[in-house]
Amino acid sequence: MIYLPYCPKCGVEADEGENYCPACGQRLSEGGDRRVRRLSDRRAVDHLSLGFNLAMARPMVFAPALLGGIIFIVIDNFGGGTGPSSSTPILFFVSIVSIVGSIITFVLNFATIDMARDAYVDEPLDLRRSFNYALSRIGTFFIASIVAALLSLTIVLIPMAILMVVIIVMDETGIMDAISKAFGVFTKDLGDVIIVFVAAIVGNTLLGWAPLVGGLLIACYGVVLDLAFIDIYHHYKKEYLAF
Repeated sequence: MIYLPYCPKCGVEADEGENYCPACGQRLSEGGDRRVRRLSDRRAVDHLSLGFNLAMARPMVFAPALLGGIIFIVIDNFGGGTGPSSSTPILFFVSIVSIVGSIITFVLNFATIDMARDAYVDEPLDLRRSFNYALSRIGTFFIASIVAALLSLTIVLIPMAILMVVIIVMDETGIMDAISKAFGVFTKDLGDVIIVFVAAIVGNTLLGWAPLVGGLLIACYGVVLDLAFIDIYHHYKKEYLAF
């Protein structure tokens, strides 16, 4: 038998040992080993608001995203300055710089999620520590990126791919475990996940029109979205309880 301290019907907290909800009469003891969802009034706008407010309160969280955006812009402009008439040594040098810059940017993308996690749990923000963490798991993150790209081939699974990457960092877990958890979040909080995903598409589209700094604005907005998805996952774990 499992005992439910929160009523699965109305959400009212019950005293230990009560078999029925004092508010609505719902049975609180169930047979078997299963998970029960506690009701929550938190919605997609709350997740997004928290992400924005937390990022504004701790602006250091933008550091890896901005650094990655700047490196990407430099590489893009640097590579665009070469042409067919460029000498072989110059082309080789540009290729090496582009490869190194791309690897650093890739690591910074995951360092951004790690720093967002630290901000969410009110830990000190350390760019070097987050970068080293992402670098230490670059193999896992590389494979996760391939899996995420495959999931993204089916447009409806793009939010699940995002959640998978967030969970890999949040729980410091492997890819298969993250996929399983992401599927659980995706099915239980589908509405909130889809709304945040739509907000991501709309926001990135609008910010992309900004001249010169559009890429950096998108990078900063991505931090807010990371925090929103982290909040969704955190509340999923807190509300979807196992007894």
